[in-house]
Amino acid sequence: MNEYEEIRKEIDAYLMKRFRYRSSLVSLTPDNIVTTRRNSRIDLYLRIRKVESLFPSNCLIIARIGFRKEHIGHGTHFVHFMARIAVKYGFRYIGIESVNDKSRSFAEKLGFYSIDSFNYAVSVEYLIRYFSMI
Repeated sequence: MNEYEEIRKEIDAYLMKRFRYRSSLVSLTPDNIVTTRRNSRIDLYLRIRKVESLFPSNCLIIARIGFRKEHIGHGTHFVHFMARIAVKYGFRYIGIESVNDKSRSFAEKLGFYSIDSFNYAVSVEYLIRYFSMI
């Protein structure tokens, strides 16, 4: 099993436990995109990038994230989980792609910086410190 498949498996186990699913939700595309099957509670689309693009190199990019129940901590809990995954697999950044007003506020609350007005990133090191203080 390669590193990307291991990440997919860990995300799947996390979502199954957190949201009490019995079967797998997460798949990995050939171009290293982690996505969930559409369902009523979770919508997730992640890009795993080792090379620099608009985002820094070694970045886990949240392209789409949504939970049916909002403002109860699912997003923050997921970013905390992603920070731990990033450390384990040697990623240095987490990004949020194409923000809207809600995701911009969320990103800024967690200390993400603006790459341009639509994309945000934060160092994993910063997130680990942030989550150790709350």
